[in-house]
Amino acid sequence: MNPPLRLPRLHEKGEARSCAIMGLVDPTWEAKELGIEMDAFRDWAMGNLVDNRNRGIFAEWLVGQALGAIGDGEVRHEWDAYDLLYENKIKVEVKASGLSQAWSQDKPSRPNFNIAPRSSHWIAKDNKWFKHEKPERFADVYVFCLHEPERATNENVRDSASWKFWVISRPYIDYKLGGQKTVGTATLDQLAKPIQWSEIKAEVDRLNSTKSVD
Repeated sequence: MNPPLRLPRLHEKGEARSCAIMGLVDPTWEAKELGIEMDAFRDWAMGNLVDNRNRGIFAEWLVGQALGAIGDGEVRHEWDAYDLLYENKIKVEVKASGLSQAWSQDKPSRPNFNIAPRSSHWIAKDNKWFKHEKPERFADVYVFCLHEPERATNENVRDSASWKFWVISRPYIDYKLGGQKTVGTATLDQLAKPIQWSEIKAEVDRLNSTKSVD
């Protein structure tokens, strides 16, 4: 079993800088020639991983690392129809939530994940929109990611052992939940067994081998 994934602090140099590896910007852009310090921008824009948007993007990257689905120099596309493409064929949607937020709380948040079917999807690589006769889910597999610490910090967001995951095929979600727009952890526990980060790839492979993602 692979050890938990832990990343260096945001101010450390090297390829492991969390913003760079998340594909926030095109790494081929020679920004320094324009007098722009990209490291400073990344820290400013993505320095707070507890923020819901940043934590969600980090969860996408975390799952991508588990699957080996992010190629060298690949850049994330906002609003793409799916978050990751595994083995060039399996479309993966990543959903993230957490018990703690960036703002002060009297009690932990109640995790909730958006699974609403949509009437259209945009395919980034082709720059094309697909409209559906009726709303549907587009990905083949959903990976739900829950950040569990009741006091979230940059350090524990970066630690894969602080997360748990549910991997569920889209056909099974359609069958069990129909047009339901959101899902909570109690329902996820009924649909699948929660797993660790190091088990994500094996579970996606298992679903694919049983044709659950068709």
